[in-house]
Amino acid sequence: MDSPNIQTEQDQSARIDTTIGDLIEAITDIALQAGKTEQEGFRLASFTIEKLLRDKRRKDILEA
Repeated sequence: MDSPNIQTEQDQSARIDTTIGDLIEAITDIALQAGKTEQEGFRLASFTIEKLLRDKRRKDILEA
């Protein structure tokens, strides 16, 4: 009997090579479009970037 093909979360995620500057620019552009005002757009961008960095750090700590 074949075992089910189970992929981990890491296997399912795609890796994109980019610079931090390009990533911040892309997030900011999208956030500015989504925000009702420029200030709200920048806040959305800030929260998103902060969450990405916090989640990455938490993952690194857990894997150590």
